[in-house]
Amino acid sequence: MKSSRTKSPAGGIKVAPPSAESRLLMGLVEASRYADAEVAANRILRSPTNQLALKALGFALIGQDRHDDALPVLRFSVALTPGDPELHNNLGIVLSSLMRWDESLECFSRSIELKPDDPEVLKNYGVALVRMHRWNEAVDYLLKAIECHPGDYVDAIEQLAYALINSGRSDEAWVCLNELWKNEPNNASILSQLLRASLKRCDWDELDERLRQLRLLSSDYQSLTDNPFVVLAFPQVTVQEQGRVAANYLRRNIRESLLDAAEPDWSEHKERQLQHGRLRIGYLSADYRNHPVGHVIPQVIELHDRSRIEVFAYSMGFDDQSDILRRLRTAFDHFVEVIEYSVTETADRIRADGIDILVDLHGWTADGRPEVLALRPAPLQVNWLGYAGTIGHGKLADYLLGDPVVTPLQDAPYYTEKIAQLPSCYLPADSTIVLGPPPSRRDAGLPEEGFVFCSFNNSYKFNPQVFDLWCRLLRELEGSCLWLSEPGGSAVERLRKEAGNRAVDPARLVFAPRVDARAEHLSRLQLADLALDPFPYNSHSTGIDVLWAGVPMVALLGDTFPGRVGASVLRAAGLDELVTHSTDEYYRLVRALVGDPQRLGGLRARLVEKQGHCALFDMPRFVRSLEEVYFRMWDQQLRGTREALPWPSATP
Repeated sequence: MKSSRTKSPAGGIKVAPPSAESRLLMGLVEASRYADAEVAANRILRSPTNQLALKALGFALIGQDRHDDALPVLRFSVALTPGDPELHNNLGIVLSSLMRWDESLECFSRSIELKPDDPEVLKNYGVALVRMHRWNEAVDYLLKAIECHPGDYVDAIEQLAYALINSGRSDEAWVCLNELWKNEPNNASILSQLLRASLKRCDWDELDERLRQLRLLSSDYQSLTDNPFVVLAFPQVTVQEQGRVAANYLRRNIRESLLDAAEPDWSEHKERQLQHGRLRIGYLSADYRNHPVGHVIPQVIELHDRSRIEVFAYSMGFDDQSDILRRLRTAFDHFVEVIEYSVTETADRIRADGIDILVDLHGWTADGRPEVLALRPAPLQVNWLGYAGTIGHGKLADYLLGDPVVTPLQDAPYYTEKIAQLPSCYLPADSTIVLGPPPSRRDAGLPEEGFVFCSFNNSYKFNPQVFDLWCRLLRELEGSCLWLSEPGGSAVERLRKEAGNRAVDPARLVFAPRVDARAEHLSRLQLADLALDPFPYNSHSTGIDVLWAGVPMVALLGDTFPGRVGASVLRAAGLDELVTHSTDEYYRLVRALVGDPQRLGGLRARLVEKQGHCALFDMPRFVRSLEEVYFRMWDQQLRGTREALPWPSATP
């Protein structure tokens, strides 16, 4: 997340100019007449060691967003005047703009050594850490920047809130954002982030009114530049509006020169591919760990046909010492650690490995590196799995991998990628997990008797309309309970309060603590009687989890990618009858299932019987289909075309 103010150099040139010509130059810089300042500086620079003119030239080039040109000027200036903290800061700004954040940190660090309490430099250091997704480290620097600033430091507070919410500290983020919004009630991006924090902490006071305000402030999301992942959970946002936000955010965070750069010449690459025969598929992710993506991807990698495909992992994540990471290190043909690489170094490594198709498993989710995609390190680039929507620009991804339910072809105008469909649900599963016997209800924290509804989703997927429906079911079914994953911060207290406001005993909400062992979690899910899918952001991997545990789920078919995943999962499991099309139908179906234990038991028996046979859990068939799509993409690449790739049997 880049503050617009980081584009300009910090402060101003503080050395008193000794001549009329230099005074004119300084006046041009202070007036932000950067093109004129560049001309004047070059005129003075008959002597290449004129420190003042060099400094002014650096300012002028940064002011015109000409960071590539500014880099050698600033490097020379720093070498000439190594004791000037402002020069180190400005060099850091340039390197940060060029996505060379590790190097920018070195410059900001040197500037801080020379001038420890400069709030601008401390903020810039924090912003670079934010861009590197080192959230908790960023918090410390941003707090110090705010402390050192003489007044309200809005730029730093915005960045602090963003770092806090991404580090799971939603309550602290909400406090920052609420204060910012009070001072800037017309700032749509701040309001969007405030809504995100509010949903995370299940604070629904004035939610509808604030969503209405956001729509007005952003002209129906046409001008919103906030992270597009945030709006996926907002009620009443269309797939078209989600696409607008993605495009806006991308243009704000990716340099225009990268987006406008010509496509590389891949002719030699194609020849090399024909020689070595196998397609080289690279998977880019920071989530090869105990994470939803890490949970569902291992069997896909293990089942790839090595006679046709060679698979590379590019891991941007930390080592969490998990069994999942150890399994994935073995599953890939090549497991490349790029967490210490810069964006450019990552792209160079992918290019050097001769990757034919680079599959990004992040999009705009946390810890992703879409900037790597902007450098076009592979002939074909695919958006899959991590982010349920368009990435916002055809330069970053050529195809979006979905299925006939989540990405129907009629939605193609709202995606910058070409739609490529798998025949069934686009989400893979891991069918190797063996379920053990469930614990006792007492050990799981559940009441000994009564019907158990469950929804093990992130708290930001809950909203008043969803909770109204679920609490209505609890009120009407005496002795029932709602089993939820325990959220962080104050969300538990707030959900209990919301239940009480709806005439439901708060004790009927049961919160399951996190367990480290995935098999243990899936085994305890067997205690649930029926899963309830939230909307407009459905269960994704959590939906697969409950079905693998043999628990039926009721879902509402929405109008957006994230709002259609529940339906896709159920249809792939052969449970089309559990997909509803309105909240009334959702309610009636749940009531019917609760009142018909024989029917509900039959659904459970079908799930257990179909494990390994239905499309959702038939991973060999899934991987064969995935590989077929990859080869169809590559065939189009060889023919010089890029068209949508509907699955042949899918209805247009």
